[in-house]
Amino acid sequence: MASVPKPPKTKKKSANNKPNLTEDRQLEISEKLADALDFKNEVTITTYRKGKYEKFTGVIQSANAETKMITFDVGNFEHHKISANLIVEVE
Repeated sequence: MASVPKPPKTKKKSANNKPNLTEDRQLEISEKLADALDFKNEVTITTYRKGKYEKFTGVIQSANAETKMITFDVGNFEHHKISANLIVEVE
């Protein structure tokens, strides 16, 4: 019986291909988040997770530096906890 060769391995597209942010861009995002928290300004946060971009618009209620989690109020008593590591844009 002849053996059948295996097909060549293909690279899987990773859902973790998060956009690389420069150090300057990370600092800019951090400053915008701090200002939004201090002044309770409404902001739009764009996150990148599992290969998808998501936008949240609302007011930052709190931020935990240890866990890098941001509690975000999107209205109607609805809150989201967002990992700062997922944030790619703040407007």
